[in-house]
Amino acid sequence: MSSAEQLAGALPPAPRHPLTQARIETMVSRAIVLFGVVFGVLVVPTLIAQQQELAQPFGWLQVGALCACMAWAVVGAISQRGVGAATTAFALLYLVVLLLWPATAAGTTVDGIPWLWTLCTVASAYATVRMRPWMAAVYVVLAPTLFGLVMVCVTGGREWKLALLDALYAAIVGAVIFTIASLLRNAAAAVDAAQRAALEGYERGVREHLGEAERVEVDALVHDSVLTTLLAAAGARTPEAKLLAARMAEDALGHLSSMKPVPTPVPEPVTDAWSLVAGIRSASATIPHQPRFHSHGPLTATLPTSVAEALTAATVQAMMNSSQHAGGPDVTRSVTFAGIGEDGAAGVRIQIVDNGVGFDVEQVAPRRLGLATSIIQRVEVAGGAARVESTPGAGTTITLTWPTREGRS
Repeated sequence: MSSAEQLAGALPPAPRHPLTQARIETMVSRAIVLFGVVFGVLVVPTLIAQQQELAQPFGWLQVGALCACMAWAVVGAISQRGVGAATTAFALLYLVVLLLWPATAAGTTVDGIPWLWTLCTVASAYATVRMRPWMAAVYVVLAPTLFGLVMVCVTGGREWKLALLDALYAAIVGAVIFTIASLLRNAAAAVDAAQRAALEGYERGVREHLGEAERVEVDALVHDSVLTTLLAAAGARTPEAKLLAARMAEDALGHLSSMKPVPTPVPEPVTDAWSLVAGIRSASATIPHQPRFHSHGPLTATLPTSVAEALTAATVQAMMNSSQHAGGPDVTRSVTFAGIGEDGAAGVRIQIVDNGVGFDVEQVAPRRLGLATSIIQRVEVAGGAARVESTPGAGTTITLTWPTREGRS
């Protein structure tokens, strides 16, 4: 076994659910969106009651726009697609509605605190989801301050004490949410850095150990074969002894020439997602029943070459399995490539689908290496994840994802 093969076997397998910054971002965004939904539900009775006193249709248009952004944020938090754009849009739209409030409430007498006050903390929380930290910090101060000024303006200065208290309360709640989110992100970033450093140190140590083991093997060969041959040659006096020494020298040279050089650590080459797609399409040319290839969204991820090779091999194996076992040419087969993240740069997802005969995943025997080893384990060793879904008579779907972290937004 070569050093490279030993190194691959020595490295620890990638954890299935590591605590990474991407997972923390997902949890923070979902928690904040849920917080906004709860406060949004609480404001509904006040909102409906006060609409009778506001200038229409501006009052309901403002409500509809904010509700649309909140619904968009809920969908984005669940699917992890577009949640950053939705929460940012809500935060900016809230400022616009605040600025328009004097015109919306002009000439009216709104009982109690305006319904916008309850959503001030929601807007501050939403600003922390994807805005830059300094922008979110400014927003946490700006939104409550603007709310207080608007309330003083609308009431003619009569309720300045109440407006001040309300603004301070909203600012404190927003600052607490911003602080908690920042602490979680910093902790996750530190964990990511520590994991990377640990893996790099572990790999470096394994490489050094394997290099030393090969040097010891070479030294042993030199001692056992070369030196023994030289001693035998030096003491050879008869034709038989000289012939034996010549044979020993030939064997020693053969051993030396068969030794592989000690590998030196080099940066792993990388490739782009479109080269991965081209490689898979080229490799599928020999498969009897060709699938249709599709791409969904941008593909801008950069992958290590070893990962691209693993994904290519696993995808080709999945297509081959479909061609051999799913049915004949009447079966519809497709391979869809998609990027992970809003700009498609966080990773790649490959989905191999057919509507063939299908099978029971739980009944697949462990000795069937085409599924367990050639697809699932191959992708997992490369740092990805493979999910197989199949139902007898309803087709098969195999989803390959790299990396294993939850999708970024």
